[in-house]
Amino acid sequence: MHNNISPHLFVLSTFLISIFSFLIFREIGTHDKYFFVPVLGLAVIYGIINFIRQRKGSSHFSVQKKIEFYPLVKKSIARYLVWLVVLYAGFKFYELHPLYKQVEKNLVFFSYFFQLYLMFGLPYFFVTLIFKSSAKEDFYDPAIRIIHIFKQIFLRIFQRNKSRAIFGVLKKQYNKKVLLNLLMRGYFIPFMVIQVYVNINDSIVYSDNNFRGYDLLTILMWTSAILWLTDTLNASMSYCIESRWIENRSRSIDMTAGGWLVCLACYAPLNNITGSLFPFGPFAASKYPDSIFIQDITFIYFIKILEITVLIFHVYADCSLGPSIANITFKKLQTRGLYGIIRHPGTTFKLLLWWVQAGFYREFWRIDFLFGHLMWNLLYILRAITEERHLGKFEEYREYMKKVKYRFIPWVV
Repeated sequence: MHNNISPHLFVLSTFLISIFSFLIFREIGTHDKYFFVPVLGLAVIYGIINFIRQRKGSSHFSVQKKIEFYPLVKKSIARYLVWLVVLYAGFKFYELHPLYKQVEKNLVFFSYFFQLYLMFGLPYFFVTLIFKSSAKEDFYDPAIRIIHIFKQIFLRIFQRNKSRAIFGVLKKQYNKKVLLNLLMRGYFIPFMVIQVYVNINDSIVYSDNNFRGYDLLTILMWTSAILWLTDTLNASMSYCIESRWIENRSRSIDMTAGGWLVCLACYAPLNNITGSLFPFGPFAASKYPDSIFIQDITFIYFIKILEITVLIFHVYADCSLGPSIANITFKKLQTRGLYGIIRHPGTTFKLLLWWVQAGFYREFWRIDFLFGHLMWNLLYILRAITEERHLGKFEEYREYMKKVKYRFIPWVV
């Protein structure tokens, strides 16, 4: 717990990749086709950081003795083939499902990512097993777990209980967790990655305006786009890539229906249902911009600067988790920075951000918007509570709860 990577390093790495990506795409203008490249770039940076720590003996990652050549080739090919089937099945699913195929940029991403895997997947596994071979890590490796699942099914076919062979294997907790983790990642990846494209595009559009006329409001809008790019870039990388190099393999996933329900209710397409039941507060500002309390540009500047200030803390909290950020899963704990003060700083600053975005508009204080906004706040608080119920199964998190006693506000709650 005391040997975690500094949250400052995670935040700085992601922010620099965001700025570098903005500058490159602004010049070459090919962000429509290669907008996902920063996601891979950030993964490389995290991989280098962890490898340096491993060589210095600062990492918890345990490497077993070197593998002989024949087992090395055999294991590399096995992993490559398993992930080849998984990735191809996922690509075809996204290509055919009406919810995903309507977003062209996602199909571009999945197509290029699959092509990259075809070319570099086998060398990747070969090099990984040379430098990152770990029996402990094998237990959480989805490829290894899928191989074991098929082995267990095959062996049970020759037993008496043939009809229950598949059911019996999939019923095992560690098998269900791996399959649920793949399902969860497959669900969230398209929604995360498309935001990278949107924020890169927004930052370029705003820069074309404010860098010419130096208009303060559009400069603030550009700043907001860069911050959101930083946030979504880190999240996209974490969902897209779980690797031994960046040491972010999921160790557990919430198995409860309640944990999944409160999480999925916040994301498309289920958030359309949630939003119809509970109007989202900030929509009052976007739908009724003229209802602002003071019709003055200085007041608008004040609101936007306040919003960006809160957003900085929110992005800092999210990026402090580095490649371990993910819904309803447990990868690694972050106990430093804001997480050394409260246990859910991301939730605290997200809710505060929503109040700043909405609270200065008269329409927000209508009973429907105010009630809906409070319900959205409650939903995110429930997410934090269900997350702690899941993480509380681990001794290291229970120790963390003893040291950091407050969830959302220091010395209050």
